[in-house]
Amino acid sequence: MKKERGKKLLYLVLLRILIVPIVFGIFLFFSSQAGYFNKNIPSPKNNPSPPQDQAQNKEVTYINEKFEDIIFPENFFFGTASSDFQTTGGNGLTDWNNYIQTFNPPLVGPGIGTDFLNRYKEDFDLAGEIGIQVHRLSLEWSRIEPEEGRWDKNAIEKYKEIFGYMKTKGIEPMICLNHFALPLWVVEKGGYESKEFKSYYARYAKVVAETIGKPLKIKWWLTFNEPQVILGQSYIKGAWPPYKTIDNLQDTEGTQRLALVINNLMEAHRLSYRSIHEAMDGHVGKNKIMVGLASVPGVFYPNDAESPLDQLSVNMFNFIGVLMFDFTLGTSDRDFIGLNYYGRTLLKFHISLAYNVLPWLDAKRPFVVEWVSLQQNRLNHRPKEFYPKGLYDLIKKFKNLDLPIVVTENGIQDSDDKFREEFIVIHLKAIHDAMKDGANVVGYQYWTLADTWEWDGFFSQMGLIEIDRNNNLERKLRPSVLTYAEIINTKTIKKELLEKHKELMSKIETSN
Repeated sequence: MKKERGKKLLYLVLLRILIVPIVFGIFLFFSSQAGYFNKNIPSPKNNPSPPQDQAQNKEVTYINEKFEDIIFPENFFFGTASSDFQTTGGNGLTDWNNYIQTFNPPLVGPGIGTDFLNRYKEDFDLAGEIGIQVHRLSLEWSRIEPEEGRWDKNAIEKYKEIFGYMKTKGIEPMICLNHFALPLWVVEKGGYESKEFKSYYARYAKVVAETIGKPLKIKWWLTFNEPQVILGQSYIKGAWPPYKTIDNLQDTEGTQRLALVINNLMEAHRLSYRSIHEAMDGHVGKNKIMVGLASVPGVFYPNDAESPLDQLSVNMFNFIGVLMFDFTLGTSDRDFIGLNYYGRTLLKFHISLAYNVLPWLDAKRPFVVEWVSLQQNRLNHRPKEFYPKGLYDLIKKFKNLDLPIVVTENGIQDSDDKFREEFIVIHLKAIHDAMKDGANVVGYQYWTLADTWEWDGFFSQMGLIEIDRNNNLERKLRPSVLTYAEIINTKTIKKELLEKHKELMSKIETSN
C-alpha cells in the first residue's frame, strides 16, 4: 500500500514539474501576442506576430542592387479578405453582440458595419475593377443557424446571392466558416468547451457546403480564422467571450479547460474538413476542393541575438506557436496552409527574484518574457515597423509540410494611404523570395477589401476601398490600389517599383 502511495506521489511530482514549463510557455505565448494582446497598441491588427526559420539565413540590405522584374506564376492568385461580422455587425444573436453591449468602458460597436449586406455589389464592382481574383468572406454561423437545428433559408440564399455576384465579376469565393463570433445557442451549451461543439460545427460545415458550396462550385475553404487568437483572448487572457483565464502556474482548472478547447478546435477542424469534402468532392469540375484554416502562429526573434535566454524564449514560443497547433494537425486534414502575417515579435527574457525558485510550488510569474516595442524601428514616420523578412521566415517554417501555402491575411492600418503601396510591394517581394527558395506559395490576400470594424472600433482603416463614415458610407478606391491592380493584372512587380521601395527590403542570402 505504501509502495503504491509512493509511486502515485512520485508521478504527481513529475507531472507538476513537467506541466509547468508547458503551461508557462502557453501563457507567455498568448499574453504577448502583440497585435491582439498588448493594450498599448492602437490597432488589434498592428502586430499579430509569426516564427523564424532556424536555417542560417543572412539578412543583407539592398544598396546598389540592380533589380529585375519579379514575375509570379500564372496559377498564383491575388486577393482580399473580409468577414461578415466586421462588415455587417452580425444579427444580434452572437456572443460578440452581447460583449459589445456590456463592455466597460463602452466599446464602439460595429453597428451596421459597412452595410455590406445591402451594398456588397458596390464593393465587388470595385474589386472587379482592381482585378481581385479570390476574395475570402467569413460567414456568420448565427445567421445561418440562429437556433439549434433551425437553418435560415433566407440567410443561406443571401450568401448564395453574394457569392454568385462575386463570380460574375470574375472573383473566386473563399469561404471561412468562423471568425471569432459564436451563436448564442452554442454558447449556452458550453461554447468551445462543450463535448458536442465539434459535432455541431461539423454539421454546420456540411450544411454550408451542401447549400452554398455545391451549387456555386466553391473551391476554397477555411474552417477557422486564427484559432490561436481564440485560445489566447478567450481562454488565457479572458479579454473576449467567454472571459476565461489561466491565473497562475497552479491553475489546473484553467489549464485543463485550455487543453479541452484546443482538442475541440482541432477535432472540429478535422470533422468539418471531412464534411466539406464529402459534400463537395466531384462538384467543382476538374478542380480539387481546397480546405485549410487561417493560422497566425507567430514570428519571434530574440531582442538580443547574443542572449541565450532570449533565444530560449524564441525557441519556446516557436514550439508552442507552431508545433502545438499547426504541426499537430499535420497534413492529413488540410489541403493547404493559410498564414496570417502582420509583423514580428521581439522577445526579452527576465528572471524575477521576487518569486520562489521552484515555480511549480507557489510562484505566479517567476519568469517574464517581455514583448519589446518595435516603434523605434519605424522609418520616416511609418505607422509601424515593416518587417517583410518575417513573412519570408514564416513561409519557410511551413515549407517542409509540403502543402500549398496561401497568405490569407496581410495588411496595414493607413488612413492616409501613404505607405500601403510600399507595404504590399515589399511583402510580395518576400513571398517571391520564399518561392525562389522552394516554397509552394499559391496566393496572397490583402486584409482587407474595404475598411471594416476591427474588433475595437473603426480606427484601423486598412481597406483598399475607403469607407467614408461621414458621407453615407460612400465607397472610394484608395490611390495605392492602382499599384496592386497593375501587379495583379500583369503578375509582375516592375523593377522600377522595387527600386522605389528598396529601403525596407531585405536581401535574403540562404546557406542552402
